[in-house]
Amino acid sequence: MFKRIQITHILWIALIFCPQVCLSEPWIDTRDAGLRADIERLSAAGALTTPINTWPLMWSGILNDLEMFDDQKHPRLQDSYGRVMAMGNKALRSSALGASAKLSLASDTGLWRHFGADSRDEGSLSMRRSGLSKHFAYNLELTQIHNSWDGDPTHYDNSYFGFVWGNWIGLVGKVEKWWGPGWNSSLILSNNARPAPGFMLQRNYSDQSMLPVVKWLGPWTASLFVSKLDDERHIDGAKLVGMTLGFRPLQSWEINLRRTAQWGGEGRPEGLKSFFELVTGIADNCETAECRVNEPGNQLGAIDINWNPSWLGGSVYVQSVGEDESGALPSRSSRQYGFKKTIDNRFFNGQVFIEHDNTSTVSFSNHYNILYNHSIYQTGYRYQGRVIGATWDNDSKVTSVGAVGYLNNGDAVEARFSRGEINADSISGPATLHSIATQGGEFSSLAAKWSRSFVWGEAEMQGRYTDSLLDEFGRQDNHFRIGVSFTYLFE
Repeated sequence: MFKRIQITHILWIALIFCPQVCLSEPWIDTRDAGLRADIERLSAAGALTTPINTWPLMWSGILNDLEMFDDQKHPRLQDSYGRVMAMGNKALRSSALGASAKLSLASDTGLWRHFGADSRDEGSLSMRRSGLSKHFAYNLELTQIHNSWDGDPTHYDNSYFGFVWGNWIGLVGKVEKWWGPGWNSSLILSNNARPAPGFMLQRNYSDQSMLPVVKWLGPWTASLFVSKLDDERHIDGAKLVGMTLGFRPLQSWEINLRRTAQWGGEGRPEGLKSFFELVTGIADNCETAECRVNEPGNQLGAIDINWNPSWLGGSVYVQSVGEDESGALPSRSSRQYGFKKTIDNRFFNGQVFIEHDNTSTVSFSNHYNILYNHSIYQTGYRYQGRVIGATWDNDSKVTSVGAVGYLNNGDAVEARFSRGEINADSISGPATLHSIATQGGEFSSLAAKWSRSFVWGEAEMQGRYTDSLLDEFGRQDNHFRIGVSFTYLFE
């Protein structure tokens, strides 16, 4: 504990008093919903060819595409084009000086988390500095929390040290990820749980391959990571392994193939043979006790598709996640369906969406207590008390509508409404393992957010009303949650 306090103090001193460096990063993280709305508008209009549904999202492919796009021929996209180009050029400059501090205050800990969610706690103060050169990148982010829900007042979320190796960027640190086209949730990997420490390797440019057959995939991207789940668990020291491949064979189609797994840990096999079996899926879903001794891990496989035909006026997307393997393919699947559309008028430009999540297994006779639960890894597909996938956790059916974008004065705004069932099988049945409500219930939730940029930084206000006090673990004391935050840029 004494050593940890010393390290924390050293980092605070470094962040505040060391020579200032640029707030530069090679990618876009999961905390800016307005920026994502701009990117989706540009992609839907054909300005972007790179796959955009794996986050963090590399700036290099975005800016390469936009440099070839003539925004003068698309007057309705000029605001989005200007914002994305300005932020991208600033992020990739290694000469800009600056650092930032952020103060966040809220009436409750955040229960629901969606793309763009940042503040998790009742009160927090964060200091941040980052830098980028030809071959290296880093972000140091230290957060002190008041009345921390998980009992840890100090977090280093989104901190990393990275390097560039050819067309790949590797890093060591704690980085939030979002795998999928959904706005309110991703069934396989989202920002719901805090990021775990680990290693990640991601393709930088998404250029099309010229190899035979492979070139028909179009622009493509890939990412893989290994993280350590270092919280209190049924199996201590378990790892989270993930890999994803995304491609755009046509401008109107984006397809992503994804895989995650809990692997290893105390008393579990961790050798090369076990890892090979994990990657290939050939030893999953054992039936005998002898076989389960060496079962490689708790595996999820997913495919998500985003289709944007010109005649539809919007995008249809679907994500299917299989919890087990059958015939070398994912089985026992859960689904997400959605539709999103670009809106342009004199008051608002951005994205509107409707989305339905079903985290029970719709393709199996036993629908419940499967997707994020496991008989060996009994903590489940969870980290520090939150599910690594959908914010609703297991066996939930939730429909959401929302809008994300900018007003004509440049203010960023969001509005989201969700209604559904949490842990549906236990509403009238016995309690089951769940990170929100072991005894399920119905709910409706309405949320809104507003933010404005200033010369000195940014101010944000947000509010949420949830009609049911569902949470059983101390994150939701009131129906209303109101929060404000202020980000100050040292320049």
